Amino acid sequence: MLGIFRVYVKYLLLILFLLSINAQALCELGFDFNYNRQVYGLDMKNKLTNRTYLTSLAIYIFSTTALEINYSNNTRITTENNDVAITGSTFKVSSVQNTVDNKIYGVGIRQALLPSTFRFRPMVSIGYARRFTQDSTHYTFHDTSTGNSFGFTDGPVKIRDDSVFAAFILQWRLAQTFSIKGSMRTVFPAFQTARAKDYVEYMAGLSWFF
Repeated sequence: MLGIFRVYVKYLLLILFLLSINAQALCELGFDFNYNRQVYGLDMKNKLTNRTYLTSLAIYIFSTTALEINYSNNTRITTENNDVAITGSTFKVSSVQNTVDNKIYGVGIRQALLPSTFRFRPMVSIGYARRFTQDSTHYTFHDTSTGNSFGFTDGPVKIRDDSVFAAFILQWRLAQTFSIKGSMRTVFPAFQTARAKDYVEYMAGLSWFF
């Protein structure tokens, strides 16, 4: 928690510094969301649920160039309901649920490829991200001789790593201060650009300008 608090403080100080330089700077507040659910397996009893939400603040230091600060939360839950017998006992594993929670703090540059006068406006952004991951697995056991069930949770395992975020954004301006948008975004381990495609997500969202 202390590490997350320090990140918040650093970002807050950076925002205040930028606003103090130019009190008239254009700011863009954005919210994005992605949800995906897959059901798989021979009996279609297993499922993978992936949910991401992102909030960002872009402070335009030039007409088409902004400093971007963002926070995203991604939760991936994999549930497998397959009976697996434990050799030499009356127990079986009836369910395994793995939960991976990622909290990502990023700071970087956002570049609009067209001026704000255009109704459709493509943008790219890239920067540094700090990822905080918690990974835990819950096992459900069933005793076939008594019919009783009980659970056991392994973890969470906590990991912190340096990452890079990159995004392509297409905005559609509906009003002077309001836009809807779609984006393709990735957050991958630093210096491992070949893995960028493994983390791609497609998101939809809203933007307000003030």
